[in-house]
Amino acid sequence: MGRSPGALWLVCLTAAVLAQDDLLSQDDECATLGAEKCAANALQLKGAAVNSEETAAVSAEWDVPTPKNGSVGECGDCMMANHEGGGEQLLGAGPRIWHYAQNCWYTCGRKAGACNHFCGPGNACCRYRFPGPPECQRVGFWPSLSYHTCVVSAMPPPPAPSTPEGPPLPDVAPATGDQDDALKMKEGSKSDALYRPPVPSLLSPSTAPLLEFYVYRAMSDSSYPLENVNAANAAGVMWYLHNEVIIWTPRKFGITRIVRFKVQYKAPEPLHEKGMNFGVRYAFDSGKCTGPGDCSSDYGKYGYFVGCNLVYNFPTNQFKDAKYYGDPTWYAFPGPCYTNTYRNHDDMCVQSKPGGACPGSPSGRGDCTYQYEPAGEVSVDEVVGIKDYASFLKNGGKEYIPGLGTGAQMCRQQPWLCDKGAGMSFWNDKHNEHYNQMRVQRLKDTFQKKYPTSPILADVPCDFKEYQFYH
Repeated sequence: MGRSPGALWLVCLTAAVLAQDDLLSQDDECATLGAEKCAANALQLKGAAVNSEETAAVSAEWDVPTPKNGSVGECGDCMMANHEGGGEQLLGAGPRIWHYAQNCWYTCGRKAGACNHFCGPGNACCRYRFPGPPECQRVGFWPSLSYHTCVVSAMPPPPAPSTPEGPPLPDVAPATGDQDDALKMKEGSKSDALYRPPVPSLLSPSTAPLLEFYVYRAMSDSSYPLENVNAANAAGVMWYLHNEVIIWTPRKFGITRIVRFKVQYKAPEPLHEKGMNFGVRYAFDSGKCTGPGDCSSDYGKYGYFVGCNLVYNFPTNQFKDAKYYGDPTWYAFPGPCYTNTYRNHDDMCVQSKPGGACPGSPSGRGDCTYQYEPAGEVSVDEVVGIKDYASFLKNGGKEYIPGLGTGAQMCRQQPWLCDKGAGMSFWNDKHNEHYNQMRVQRLKDTFQKKYPTSPILADVPCDFKEYQFYH
């Protein structure tokens, strides 16, 4: 007579528990310690393997996709996310239960109860059928029945203050010394003879106004000049960090800092005649212009214009809800040989497609539209108030746990787990417009404290008009 699936499951579960008990009975400490301490100590020494299927199931609660290749990501010099980023590498399966099915007894202080730093926000370290504090009662699911493990507590923690304000600005001394040479514009000469635009007015200076403003780039420790790349205003770079970078642990692309550039820009005449200073904002991948549309055709028609767009407008309409960050703006700066990746540049390509960067004040000629210089950098840690990022991660910290996407059902059931950080509150409440203004101002204040003599420059509005540009 066959057994029912439920009966078979119970038999297997019982066998697994008995096998675990047999394992513990073989440990030397079991002869001298009580059952509970024996279990905890033995498993602390031997370790508890995490079943890959269980990990994948819990990972489904995350709001970010699991990368196909498991890499931390490529295109570390990109402003936009052109490649997939890495997953949770240090803290376990996800925000629902951190360190899934692992022993938590020692890490949580040899006691049952709330253990946010190891088990995750709102979670507890408990043992099946053992008495414990209120947060260990009425637990609905147990990853292990044999030792103290992390569980989702039925008792929510007290609400944490929801404010993005970090600690006081760090006592950073005014920066001294030269800027990183790798960030500076190269002073090499351009060959006018090889620049042959199809529009004659591009060979003469333009009548457009000279604009001066700051742009920011979220970067790793590698340095690149501001050519054939995307950048952003202060709101744009904070939006980018909030949505693409700090949702990963460690941060996506290995981003550690925010670099600022001071830009002077003068639109070429054909674009200025259409009532615009800025053209379409192209994306660049490893130095190659990838659209939208035909980069060469538009640069031939208008000259090497700087492109811009509000994050929630064309060509990134998929971010149409990004208005909660005010006016997050991205820019595109065309450089030499923009049709090829950096590794495939050659002299002829560089001379015939020179880009718009030029030394001195830009004239607005088709190949002399912008000039830039590094204007300082601050670490992401300085802005958000993290003193030691490695220790923050080691202690179970997460900068931000998203509240949308595949984990929405879990967030509805336990909202205290989502749209906030663990161990910090700087990024809490992503859609709060007032808090986002404070976050952007925090970035500006950090720069001003570190570079007190730098000029305060207002943003230049993005005046790109899609219809006029393409008609």
